Amino acid sequence: MPSPAGDDHNDEPSGSSPAGLGYSADDDGEVCVHGRPLALPPKERAVLHLLLQRWPRTVSKEEFAREVWAGQAMSDESLARCIAQLRQAVPPATGLALRAQYRRGYRLQVTTDGPSAVAPPAAAHGRLLHVAMARPHQVETLTHARQLVQQREADALVRAEQLLRALIAEAPDYLAARLAFAECLAATVSCGLAVRRERIDEALAHLAWVETEAPQMPGLLTETAHLLDCAWRFDEAAVLHARALAGSPLDAATHYYRGWHLLATDRPREAVQALEQALQLNPFSVYMAILLARALATAGDHEAALARALRTRANAPENRAAALHLLGVQALVKPSPALAAPALQMLRDPASWIFAASTLGYVLARSGEAEAAARVITNTDPGNPSEQATHAAALALLGRRTEALDRLERAAGEGCGHLPLVLLATENATLRDDPRWSAIAARVWPRRT
Repeated sequence: MPSPAGDDHNDEPSGSSPAGLGYSADDDGEVCVHGRPLALPPKERAVLHLLLQRWPRTVSKEEFAREVWAGQAMSDESLARCIAQLRQAVPPATGLALRAQYRRGYRLQVTTDGPSAVAPPAAAHGRLLHVAMARPHQVETLTHARQLVQQREADALVRAEQLLRALIAEAPDYLAARLAFAECLAATVSCGLAVRRERIDEALAHLAWVETEAPQMPGLLTETAHLLDCAWRFDEAAVLHARALAGSPLDAATHYYRGWHLLATDRPREAVQALEQALQLNPFSVYMAILLARALATAGDHEAALARALRTRANAPENRAAALHLLGVQALVKPSPALAAPALQMLRDPASWIFAASTLGYVLARSGEAEAAARVITNTDPGNPSEQATHAAALALLGRRTEALDRLERAAGEGCGHLPLVLLATENATLRDDPRWSAIAARVWPRRT
């Protein structure tokens, strides 16, 4: 649809268009690339659909509010968030860019002479293209499952695993589903749920299948490296992290998982740099921000950790994990009896974040509520050594050092999981002068001792 005279400055190369790059917007609200649906969250998909329909015109904020938000309140921040997410999914390297028009809105701009001149897509965009290579209901199932994984909640991870197992059984050649399944199992293990080596081996087997069929598939190196980190095979993981970073320097997940690796191998300052880069590329990820604050605290920069936690809470005021995490950082940096009240309130309204119990136990122990902290610890799943180990700091504060070390020792016997981050956390620094701690550390990092 041509734009009115003076409405836009069309600086696309002559003869170029989004359609020439393979993009189309169908009548059902789908955005397709070379005929295959592009998997995006609903709002982002609707924004891109409208931009494609209106190309080359600028779409005003009023049009977005009317056509996409459909009468619901739309803030400048919510629109900007959608645009930022789309820029991750559709980076300029693909030949299509999203440009802001000052005080007017946004428009699409073609930046190349056609699809033959498009540079290799960034990993985030490449993942979306692979996701789209299936039947519509399979694409929707995979997209939903990945959204569940991103929640980092126990029930959500269980449901995601169920969906992905069924999807792989239905479509065994759907490589993106196998990659997502590996991501789901890695998240489950690294969060302390169902920590078993055979689960890591199962995930690695799926990735080996993907490597055989599509060795250049975006995300393959990063997910394999993270699984190796979860199995404490850090030397092997380091090689893959370096390769992933060289191949996908603009991928937030690549930097995030490398940050996890650096933090787990006792290089917190390097981890801070990697996680800051991840957050720049994906500024709305609560969990990237939480891990960055943890890295700052582990590096000894407690005030910066607190500032980061406060910023995360302000940016995500409705997010329970952000609220809980802030309480934990406040208890570490500026302990106060006043922290007990919000912690006790959260106990009455159970949170689904995986690290809720250990965070609340620590906050209560640090703020003088010993009995409440002890109740939280007692209610932890006795059959999950990795989850029990997350209470080590609270147990030490309660004078139960031997029990804290017992729990760390049992978790080390699992041979995988998030224990490296637990051992290196500032909260557990008081346990490191115990001879048993050195023996536990030797099981996690045998080459360091």
